[in-house]
Amino acid sequence: MNWQTIGFKAQKKYLEQAAKADNLAHAYLFTGNDMIGKQMFARDLYALVNGREATVNEPDFKLISPRVEEDETKIYIEDIRDLKSFASLRPYYGPYKFIIINDADRLTPEASNALLKVLEEPTPKTILILISSKSRMLLPTITSRCQHINFMSHDEAALIEYMDKLKLSKGDHTLLISMAHGRIGWLQWATEHIKEIQESLGDLDKVLKGTLADRMAYAKKIYERETYPTTLANWMYWLHGNRKEIPHADRVLKELNRLHLIIAQPQYNHRLALENTLINL
Repeated sequence: MNWQTIGFKAQKKYLEQAAKADNLAHAYLFTGNDMIGKQMFARDLYALVNGREATVNEPDFKLISPRVEEDETKIYIEDIRDLKSFASLRPYYGPYKFIIINDADRLTPEASNALLKVLEEPTPKTILILISSKSRMLLPTITSRCQHINFMSHDEAALIEYMDKLKLSKGDHTLLISMAHGRIGWLQWATEHIKEIQESLGDLDKVLKGTLADRMAYAKKIYERETYPTTLANWMYWLHGNRKEIPHADRVLKELNRLHLIIAQPQYNHRLALENTLINL
């Protein structure tokens, strides 16, 4: 089998040997930074043991994650009940059923307790993979029942290897490498959104040089367009990778980090937070 995931040779070898010996664990916790390829690795593992890709129509594969398209930021007990129902069925094609919980740290307390019961009574031939960049937010009773596999960020050589396969201009190549910070998963997304990334970085320059009225107007625009989470992330990635060349980059990053924590929580007034932060940049 050819892995689609780049790198992670040790993790691949370990799980290939476990699969060959029919000694896969019933539950894994994949940890590491966001967007470095953990979910793709889990899908590759499914393909390795079942001989089929983990598509949305695959009857032995289930992916659970916060329903961001519905403005949800949590994974609820109803999702875990669906998981339990799915796990109770025998594999359709087999030999294994896979359940992936992406952003598992977003489980509500009720969902966490329900998941714990599933882990305490594992179903034969069902593999559960929890994926998280914030595993410390998971219940210790959950993490203790999973086999931990850590994924480190890719080095620059791996990023360049991936980027060299794409037909990008030298300028786009350099820009995305500087923003990736070891995350091939982010690069895969970014190569399809280069124009938007460049526009958002141009907006940052205008904001930093603009008047208070300009900043207020821009906060209103990105709030109403609902593009502010992605815009903010692009700004932070770029500033972090180019902080030595940007005046006051550390101060701006500190303000943006604070804003990032606020907009990750729906109970706060995001527009007010945007306005206050942009005024103080």
